[in-house]
Amino acid sequence: MIPKKLTRRAGIIGTGAMLAGLGLSMPASAASSTPVGCPTTCTATVQIVGFNAWYQGTVDNTYSASGLTSWIWVGSNKLGGHVDYYLQGDGAMHKLYNPAGDSSSTALSKKVVTFRVCGPNYIGGDACTPWNVPAIS
Repeated sequence: MIPKKLTRRAGIIGTGAMLAGLGLSMPASAASSTPVGCPTTCTATVQIVGFNAWYQGTVDNTYSASGLTSWIWVGSNKLGGHVDYYLQGDGAMHKLYNPAGDSSSTALSKKVVTFRVCGPNYIGGDACTPWNVPAIS
């Protein structure tokens, strides 16, 4: 697993019903949400209004290294969050967790076909983005 550092925060767009700065938060469960299509490099963010907390995840399906074709990152500013994701040709859901107030990343040998970002909602559950479907070409 080869870590890749997120090099640019400015200009990153949030997907789904939450756009940074609008003060909207996602419901505790986004399982029934309509998937959101996005480019090969895709970032999703969920904010917890009133607690100044955010969780963010990025998928880069253009990543290229020996035997690796994708990269995934998750980070937060307070409590630890996670990203749920599915890989091309693999029906199992995978998770990548990050430590509180920090980030984690990993390079993958398959493209990510769908992902969502989740984190504690401060009232006893998780807040999640809708499922995001990054382009794989």
